This record gives sequence, structure tokens and C-alpha cells, in this order.
Amino acid sequence: MLSGTRTPILIAVAALVACAAATGVAAGTEPAASFRVDPDRVDVGSFFRGTTLRVSGPLEAGSDVVVVITAGQTVEETYNRKGRIGPFWATVGKVTISEVPALHLIASGGPIATLLSRPEIDANLLDLDALVHRATLKPAGPDRGAVVAEYLKLKQRQGVVGLFEGAIQMRGASSDLSFDAAIPWPAAAPAGRYRVIVRYVRDRKVVGEEGQPLEVAYVGLPRLVAHLAFDRSLEYGVLAVIIALGVGFVMGLVFKRGTAGH
Repeated sequence: MLSGTRTPILIAVAALVACAAATGVAAGTEPAASFRVDPDRVDVGSFFRGTTLRVSGPLEAGSDVVVVITAGQTVEETYNRKGRIGPFWATVGKVTISEVPALHLIASGGPIATLLSRPEIDANLLDLDALVHRATLKPAGPDRGAVVAEYLKLKQRQGVVGLFEGAIQMRGASSDLSFDAAIPWPAAAPAGRYRVIVRYVRDRKVVGEEGQPLEVAYVGLPRLVAHLAFDRSLEYGVLAVIIALGVGFVMGLVFKRGTAGH
């Protein structure tokens, strides 16, 4: 009796194992996005001064789109807090700001406030006010909002935080509609793995999204310096000291000759 049922049981077990393996493979891979990023990899060399990323793809009629490029990790940074002591401005303590993405660039075809409701903007971090609300400030104070807003202005000047309203163009007719976004990529962004997210909008709500990775890598001399700094820190430190001593020696000779000439 057992020998007669063994074959179908083995077949069933094999089928379950195959299904589990297929599910695991599918879970480990990300479906291909319908949009494209050009370039899909940013190489940072010695003379890199930033570039423009183009994100484009098809779009359903009656929908809109918001493109976000963001870092996977948040930052925690400490700054001096300035305050007035009598008639003078001076350092009165330190503040630590955290829970802000290391890089966060937002592009839309028009004002974000006309595309989405306030709760949707906050939930998806789609403007600077949403970032202010998300940020954590320690120690907190009555000027929390102003301090975080100034911090974000600093990050905007560095180019790692930005809201680019009007950076997306719609092309084609309603039956063949597409979008094309042009987003400035800053030279200050470090090498690493970022994420490009396209959020589809309808009736002032985010109704879907797609994403794909963006690789930023050092090449040439910056790659060598990064390798020495992180992987061979002792050699890097010795080399830095030798270079500094050499530069100091050469500058000393130059000034000594200049003084002797007079």
C-alpha cells in the first residue's frame, strides 16, 4: 500500500520545492520599470561638475507624475546653534539634525500643491515642508522649524536637496502620452547606490509607483583616493603627511628666495 502511494507523494513534494524556489527567485528580483534613466550610471572623475539626469517613460491619459531621486539612508549631523548674547551673536550650544535623506531630489510638471493633497505630499516626502516635518532636531526648541528650514537651505545650496517644479514635460497625445524629466545631479553627491522613483498621480493622490537603482561611482583619481582613505587608512595618512611636508618645504624655499631677492 505504501509503495503504491510513494510516487505521487514524491511528485507533490518536488512540485512544492520547485514552487518555493521559484518564489524565492522572484522575490529577490525587482520587476523591470517601464521608465528609463539616462545615464543609468554616474561616473565621478577628477573634473566632475555635476550632470543632468533624464527620466522618461509612458504615462496614462488623465494621470500625472512626480519623480524622486533619493538615498537609501538618512543623515545625522551636528551644528553649532547661534544665539544672541547681549548685542552679540555667538555659539550657544549644539543641535543634531537627523531623519533627513542624505540626498532627496523632487521633480514635477507644476506646483506640487496643485497635484497632490497635503497629506499625500507629507506621506511621500514630496516637498521641503514634508522634509521639515520628518526631520528630528535634538535638543528641540521653539525655533525647531526655522532651524530645520535653514539646514535644508544649506543642503539646497549643496545641491543634494531640491524641488524642481516644472522640470517634467509631457509629450504626445492622450493615446500616446509620455513624460520627460530633467533633474540636475550635484557634484557634491558621494558615490553610492541611489533610487529613482516615479510616482503616478491621479485625483490628487499617489496611485502607484515604480523604482530602479542608480549607481554613482568614483573613477580615476577620486577612486584611488577613496580606496586609500577607506581601505588603506594608514598608508593614506602617511602619504598625506609626506605631501603636506613636501608642500611646506617647497613653499618655504619659494618665500626665502623671494625675500633674498629684495
